[in-house]
Amino acid sequence: MSDYSRFVSYIYLYENGIKTMNAGFVKVESRNAQCRVSVSLKNVYSGSEYCKAYMFIRFGKELRGIYLGNIRIKNHSGEWTFRTDTGNIAGSGYRLDQVSGMIIEDGQGKNYGTRWDHGELDMSRFNTRWQQEVDLGVEAAQIPDITEELPKIEVPEPDGEMDKDLQMLKDAVKQPENRQTGEIPLMTVEEMDENEDEKQLGPGDMDMAVHGYTGETAVSPEMDVGRLKNFEKILDTCPRMYPFSDDAIEECVRLEPQDIGRMPMDCWCYGSNSFLLHGYYSYRHLILARLQSGNGKAYILGVPGTNHSQEAFMANMFGFRTFKPIREEKGEASDFGYWYKSLMQA
Repeated sequence: MSDYSRFVSYIYLYENGIKTMNAGFVKVESRNAQCRVSVSLKNVYSGSEYCKAYMFIRFGKELRGIYLGNIRIKNHSGEWTFRTDTGNIAGSGYRLDQVSGMIIEDGQGKNYGTRWDHGELDMSRFNTRWQQEVDLGVEAAQIPDITEELPKIEVPEPDGEMDKDLQMLKDAVKQPENRQTGEIPLMTVEEMDENEDEKQLGPGDMDMAVHGYTGETAVSPEMDVGRLKNFEKILDTCPRMYPFSDDAIEECVRLEPQDIGRMPMDCWCYGSNSFLLHGYYSYRHLILARLQSGNGKAYILGVPGTNHSQEAFMANMFGFRTFKPIREEKGEASDFGYWYKSLMQA
């Protein structure tokens, strides 16, 4: 199994413990047991010349900071890169997969933070002195099991028809993989800049990604071409599956959350979407599909789930407003299917 992984998480300013404005993003990349952390910080108006950067782990309700280094602030922004061992972050003894997020202190009472797990980010529980306490023998540094805090959705017990539909969904997921080269490395910003044929980013695209741009706004023809190539490349390289009983979907592949990092940057926000993560942890897959629509072809991101009132409410609240059942026969639709979001119309 490849040890390559990469993800992006957005940083926000926390004032008096309340998340307010966007303040940039962090990109974490792990390859060959080496971890690279790249921070792009903006909107820092405290007057500090340096900010302290920490990764944190969860110990019960406590957030224990692992000091990484200082980020220099110039013109209210900062760019910073840190490298460490994936299995021993900054010499702390903790692995990257045990880390829950980052907190940045400006020394003037303001904190900037991001988390990539499903726990709360409560700045009042942030502790940077725990390592000193451990060294003094106050308590052993052990990470307890993390309880996922995803939205709770009650699903009725399946009856005969629902049980058959659920098995149909499971069978589709178990179809053999056909990736051409095994796991496909995520495309980095640097690689996209070097490849003009597959370039995704225009001058203002970084700001769109940092602010959670969702693709609702019209984009230039050049960006449309780049997005189309991007989605088609994912359709060509990810494992194919077809969970639907009709022919409405032209092409469909199975995704995992990390595959979202291969999409255009304005799609990266879906990687931390609570409803999407709930669907993935329940059914262990997502889908990207191309379908024929009234205006041409549409590329959609689908989350497996059920068409019940509570789940429909959650899906709509998190931006997945259309449901396609896996089976439609004799005017009756299956309760199982996919809530989906349109990523592009071509």
